[in-house]
Amino acid sequence: MLPSDIIFIFLIVLFVGWAAIAFYARRRDVKFDHAINHDHVFRCEGCDYIYTDDSDVDRSLCPECGKMNNSVQF
Repeated sequence: MLPSDIIFIFLIVLFVGWAAIAFYARRRDVKFDHAINHDHVFRCEGCDYIYTDDSDVDRSLCPECGKMNNSVQF
């Protein structure tokens, strides 16, 4: 067996192993099902603190300084 054949077989085995690992790692990530969070994001106008609150409120008190703030629109 020529050295070039041995290197070629080694590279093929290495590539197939890498592809199998990538396939199973990607498959594991696809199964991860996270719930979409519909909370509103707020930024305090007084202390610049960024926080979230429930989706059913339009204005929220800052947990740091207690100032009422509107939600941030992205």
